Amino acid sequence: MIDPANVPAVGTEKLLARYVLQRSHIRRSNQTVKPDAFMPHPHTDMSVTRHWSATEAELWSVGEAVADASGKTLHGRGDIRAEICVGQALSVIADPTPDNPNHANVAGWPTDKPRQKAVAQEIAATAQYVDKP
Repeated sequence: MIDPANVPAVGTEKLLARYVLQRSHIRRSNQTVKPDAFMPHPHTDMSVTRHWSATEAELWSVGEAVADASGKTLHGRGDIRAEICVGQALSVIADPTPDNPNHANVAGWPTDKPRQKAVAQEIAATAQYVDKP
């Protein structure tokens, strides 16, 4: 994980993990992530975790903590590049938490749901689904 005392800005080339906490957000037929997994609703930002300096075990540990905190089940994650978000006029902002120094927020989403859905579709089209081990 990133050193909590020295958290850098999020570079556009960085890989981000969006944890999938609903089975309905996965297309099991082809192992892809549906756009709904990338919707910020009901929040104004979309929470992600950077891969930077994190092992696979650390990424999954954070995902389990996120699932536990929300009372949901971790099914997998959708890995995306920060540049995809930036290309949709969004910002990726480092937002470390006590338990996750790699945490970041994807901000700048449109305010109306149809436009959010269009952006989420563009992001989902590039996502690589990783099933929970």
